[in-house]
Amino acid sequence: MSDPILDAMAAELQRSRQGLRVPGSPRPYHLRYVLRRRRELILEAAHGSLMRRRDRETGNLAVDVRVGSHEFDNVLDGGLAGEESERESADWLLAPDDLEPMALRCALWKLTQIKFDEALEDYYEHRKAMISEYLRDEVSSFTREQPTRHIEPLDDTPLPIDRWAQELVTLSRRLLDHPEFYDPTVCIRGERMHRWLVDSEGSLVRSSDLWLEFEIRGFVLTDDGVYVEVNRTWPGRSIDEMLDAATMATLFDEVIAELHELREAGSPGSFIGPALLSGQAASTMFHEALGHRLEGNRLVARGETRTFAHMLGERILPIGLHVVDDPTVQLLAGRSLWGSYRVDDEGVIAQRAELVRDGVLVGFLRNRTPLPTNQAEHAEPGKRKPPGRSNGHGRTAGVERPMARMGNLIVESDPQHHATTAQLEAQLVELARAQGRRHAAIIHRVRAGETATDSYDFQVFKGELAHVELLDVETGARRRVRDLELIGTPLSALQRIVSFGGELGVDHGYCYAESGSVPVGGVAPAILLSEVELQQASRTGFHEPLLPPPFADDGSGGREGRLRERGRRRRRRSSP
Repeated sequence: MSDPILDAMAAELQRSRQGLRVPGSPRPYHLRYVLRRRRELILEAAHGSLMRRRDRETGNLAVDVRVGSHEFDNVLDGGLAGEESERESADWLLAPDDLEPMALRCALWKLTQIKFDEALEDYYEHRKAMISEYLRDEVSSFTREQPTRHIEPLDDTPLPIDRWAQELVTLSRRLLDHPEFYDPTVCIRGERMHRWLVDSEGSLVRSSDLWLEFEIRGFVLTDDGVYVEVNRTWPGRSIDEMLDAATMATLFDEVIAELHELREAGSPGSFIGPALLSGQAASTMFHEALGHRLEGNRLVARGETRTFAHMLGERILPIGLHVVDDPTVQLLAGRSLWGSYRVDDEGVIAQRAELVRDGVLVGFLRNRTPLPTNQAEHAEPGKRKPPGRSNGHGRTAGVERPMARMGNLIVESDPQHHATTAQLEAQLVELARAQGRRHAAIIHRVRAGETATDSYDFQVFKGELAHVELLDVETGARRRVRDLELIGTPLSALQRIVSFGGELGVDHGYCYAESGSVPVGGVAPAILLSEVELQQASRTGFHEPLLPPPFADDGSGGREGRLRERGRRRRRRSSP
């Protein structure tokens, strides 16, 4: 079946390939055109009103021009060296709204010329770097891959926007009964993306994806002046997966109950000791401490620390733990995974990438950036080492050059090694007692995480904790605490895993890195760490508003709620 958009892109690409020549300068050896047509939806409601209804479509182009050869071209540091968004070409990324073929070709023609000029500049900068520096980790520039032909039908099923908007407004009216819930929103976000890709190797790709998310979010102000966030989310990859009104209301009730619990909870300020992380919380730790450091481009970039570059074949996790990144998995434990795709952004078929086998590092996430021989995949005894090619993990949000990124990072455990929840909690208590500690931590949920991998910064990661309890190892009592962040260094944190469960927790979100924001999934069992460090998250305190919200004003001007105490020191609630 012919696609007029792919036909127009292929025709202009062929014309550019033949015509882009400058005497005495290298010619393009690889061209790639990508068109992304995004429909972005935002519905937000609060206090019985539809606050935002945004439904828009945009089309953006991406052109990759490589001059020179597969062995040496214009790309330095695995593509991590430059900020494409700061260059002239970033001003010419818009595609025509109607995607008329000739207008599309004109837009590609303009962008290709600018990209070609930038590529020549970069080529000579790369040559200059070869003279002034010893690029010890650079082996070649671009892998050779088989062309991909993958054509999907474009899903344009209408989204039930009016129904969703009405359901959100109805649910948000319940916020009028909760003036203690600050800056609340009830929202549905969605993104539908149609993508067309052609390259000079003969690849033709058309794909269609949908990401949806329901969220209830807001803040509660504690007595010591800290705004604590409370939220619940539900992701989906299809309209049928979105929640009905009754289930949305159930999540709303959970948020309100947690809001009151957090308002009464205290903060220990800091904590060190053993901790049990749920599967969802563990997936965030693996994402930040391990996943980002296995992205292949970081192994050849000058500004990176290359944490695991020389550890292939070495143990980095306990026996019985396996780590893969598999964008081909669409469903797990009845949940759709957000990091699923069929073809990556360099036109390579998505593949399962084995990273850790039985605790031993065996591979890296790879796009078409070649890795040094000692950093290629580790072969099993008696088997040949696989060739150094992409494993289908080249990803980008559109503007920056694709790099190796996570899709669905999946941590699995062998049944003969994992423990039950009761066994994990018993081990947690034993660890705390052996260390002479009164409390151990149970981390149920992590809201977000971040890390730094560059050589200029410290090698640390951080997790924003949403649900934490301290367990009294003498009495067995559990106490909800708040205002804490998990901090650690990657190698030491991974070495402190002493036990793990078997039931998998699933997480989702957007991951931000050099190539932009991409949707990812995370899967992991519960893990027991012999020691974690938690630090206070808040940096300052806040007064309550002088007046209550208009819908909750009792006529006292705020005096009934101690709101006129601004400027006085509040008595800090002591923690038991």
